[in-house]
Amino acid sequence: MIRFVFCALALMLSGSVLAQSAGTPDAQAVSVPPAVPFTAEAVEKGREQFHRTCAQCHGRNMVNAGTTVYDLRKFPTEQRERFYTSVINGKGNMPSFKGALELESIELLWTYVATRGGKEL
Repeated sequence: MIRFVFCALALMLSGSVLAQSAGTPDAQAVSVPPAVPFTAEAVEKGREQFHRTCAQCHGRNMVNAGTTVYDLRKFPTEQRERFYTSVINGKGNMPSFKGALELESIELLWTYVATRGGKEL
């Protein structure tokens, strides 16, 4: 538990992606591609990807109670690398999507989440 808290604190302070997270031996640093501008088209594609991949747990249109799963409407928009790391390596009860999602799909998901479903476009 202490190691997890330390890792989370180090991630917040440095803004970098850690090579290992919460004792998961196969968790690896994530190479995040350059950010692309948000567009209405990308938000819509992100919404479609979100409903295929994430809505089962995080709720349709990201609406959930936030008690058993993370409320993505509150995800810090300045923490894009953290988002990629969580999606690729998994976190807590969330499984890894490594190999299941292309980086383009993850970027579309990020566009959807970071714009709060297009509300902050």
